[in-house]
Amino acid sequence: MKSPRGICWLGMLAGVAVGCSKAAAPPQPTEASVVAYVGSAPAEVRARIAAAAMRTQPATGLIHRNGTPLTLAAPPLEVGATAPDATLVTSKLEPLMLSSLRGKLVVLSVVPSIDTRVCEAQTHKISDSIGQLPAGTEVITVSRDLPFAQERFAEEAMTKTGMASDANARAFGRAFGLEVVESGLLARSVWVIDAAGVIRYRELVADQTQEPDYAALIAAANAAGG
Repeated sequence: MKSPRGICWLGMLAGVAVGCSKAAAPPQPTEASVVAYVGSAPAEVRARIAAAAMRTQPATGLIHRNGTPLTLAAPPLEVGATAPDATLVTSKLEPLMLSSLRGKLVVLSVVPSIDTRVCEAQTHKISDSIGQLPAGTEVITVSRDLPFAQERFAEEAMTKTGMASDANARAFGRAFGLEVVESGLLARSVWVIDAAGVIRYRELVADQTQEPDYAALIAAANAAGG
């Protein structure tokens, strides 16, 4: 695997498109440092996240980070629900409506930030597992990284998954119940959505510092696509 170089995650999280130098390779940030940075966001950004959480019933007790409880702004969708038609943005800055994927088996790999070790490992391992999924499965990595950062990651890491950003409208995280109140990032999870748009499998990773169960995901995808 080729490690990402020229990490520009500070600009990414601040919502600023910055150039990523490929000559220098500063130390890779940890998820804790990404969360700490988001926590230092301007007061108005934190206020918007808090206001969104107040509009719904927050979900607690589902996920944590190294034993520290985390709060989801809304309850996550359950297996059997119809996937909402949220719109993401591809690394080419094109809109991607989930409804446009109807008729296909879809695997969503949701990560907090692609430029952290666990998220990078998850993206690579799911990319490497594509050959074990039913032919034609649409595999997409979703995060709140800017599309520019996602495109740079995909090019340097040479992953085979599609990349889609929820950084702007944040509709995906809120519709799926994956917005973490404490950070504003997405909760680590994997999803299988069948051709009819029904959620057939979901793993909301309890300890967000750990990777999902890839064998269970592959088995669920094959069952849903069979």
